[in-house]
Order: sequence, then C-alpha cells, then structure tokens
Amino acid sequence: MPTTKDYLLKKYQRNAIDEYLAEELKNAEYGGVELRRTPLGDRVILRVGRVGLAIGGRGRNIHRITEALREQYELDNPQIEVTEVENPELDARIMAYRLASSLERGRHFRRSAHGIIRRILSVGAKGIEIKISGKITSQRARVETFRAGFVAKAGDPAERYVDLGKATALIRRGLIGVQVRIMRGDAILPDDITIEAEPTSTSMIVDTGIEEEPEIIEEVSEEVIEELEEFPDIDEELEKITEEESKKKKKKPKDEFEELEEVDKASKPKKEDKVEEKPKKDDKASKPKKEDKVEEKPKEKSKKK
Repeated sequence: MPTTKDYLLKKYQRNAIDEYLAEELKNAEYGGVELRRTPLGDRVILRVGRVGLAIGGRGRNIHRITEALREQYELDNPQIEVTEVENPELDARIMAYRLASSLERGRHFRRSAHGIIRRILSVGAKGIEIKISGKITSQRARVETFRAGFVAKAGDPAERYVDLGKATALIRRGLIGVQVRIMRGDAILPDDITIEAEPTSTSMIVDTGIEEEPEIIEEVSEEVIEELEEFPDIDEELEKITEEESKKKKKKPKDEFEELEEVDKASKPKKEDKVEEKPKKDDKASKPKKEDKVEEKPKEKSKKK
C-alpha cells in the first residue's frame, strides 16, 4: 500500500503543477511540463511556443513560478528550464490555446477552425479533429465538429500517435470548450501494406548501385605496328574481299520455278525454218489506171426518117 499511495501522490502532484503552469503560461502557448529528480534538486522543463512571454521581463515570471513550486507544491530546490517547441502546429495543446484565444477576440468559430485545420495539415499531419462546445452563436448550447484526414479513436494507434489538447474560451454568452486531436504524419497503422515485387521486363529500370565494369582496351605493341607497316597492301586486299562477299549476299538465290522454266526451254526444239511470208498482192496492179479510159460502146443512133 505505501508504494501505491506514494505513486498516486506523485501523479496528483504532477497534475496539479501542470494545471497551475497552464493557467500561468496561457499567453505563452504552454505545451507541457516534464519533472526530473536529480541529486541537486527537482528539475522542471517547460515546453512553450513563445519563450519570451514565458520568461517575462528580467525573468519575473520564472522567479514567481519558482517560488510557487517551492512553497505550494513542495519541490526541492526547483530549477526551471524553458524550451521552445519545434513544431507548434503538431502540438494539440498549443493549437487548442490558439483557437480559444481567437474565439475570445470575437472571430467566427467556423473561420477560426478551418484556419487551424489548414495550418496543421500543411505541416504534414495525417488527420485532425476539432470540437467546439457551448453557447457558440445562441443561448442554446451545442457541439460543432470539424474533421480532416484520418484520426484513430481506439487501440494502440490512438494511444501512440494521437495528441489530445483542451482549452477554454470565455466569451459574453459563457464558457466555450475547445478540444483538438492531431494524428502525426509518421503514424504507422496496422493495416498499412507495402508491396515489394521483383522487377520484370516491363517494369522500370531500378538503379542497383552496382557500377558497370569499364571496357579493357589492350595496347598495341610496337612489333605489331612494324609488321603492319611491312605489308601495306593487306588493307586493300581485305577491302576487296569484303566487297566481293557483300555482292554475293546481295544476289538473290534463284527460285525453283525459275530453274524449271530453264529446263523446259532447253527441251523444246528450236524453230529454224521461219514461216514463209505470203506474197502481198499489188494493190496498184489490181486498181485500174486513171490514164486508161474505158472503151465506150458505139451507140446506134436512130434516125428519124
């Protein structure tokens, strides 16, 4: 029992310190606190979005918080260290404070919520969910929810990758509650599948990183050069041989039908005797000459007595 009681007292003390710091450093965009026990005393690490507002002029805020932690929460020689949040857009608590402050300044809740969603998604978050509850526009309370992307609600992904932040905004109609859930972009879900296939002939050429072996060029010795100089006509003979081979390749092989036609021509006897030409009739002989006049028969004239 003493161990359980001691554990519960430490948790209660830590939550009380967290609530106190959240109220004191609200304008500095308080993101969380970390307590560490050291031989020299208790070390308090504050995570804020605006370091200058957290420290205050000449360290006034730090001195006031240090005295409160020593007297009210009984910390042994507290040493406060203030660190700036690297990505405040991925911290749900800081974004909840920003949304609450914009509502207190009188900005419309829909416009404020959509602006926060755009800023968070631009950083690379996988999903976001914002809930605004209370008397938002009238005297009747309701809840408005804004979602974008995917946010896990249960199981191990919700505990490991989802950050929850809450804040309150005080307006004329009453108190407005703001709740922000942010799912980080590096979240690995259990249903994520990666397909690794072997490369095929139609797939893209993948660079394996293996360098190709360079071609080895052998150096020609001086003896070989001298032998080539002794026979200068070798190149011309080689060129002639290559030309002859190319001509042979260009010649088309004879077809079987052409060979058969040549055999038929050889078997047929040659016609030595030519067909005698028929003598042509002289057209001139057949036609009567114009000079020879046709003899006219004497007509007997009947004389009238």
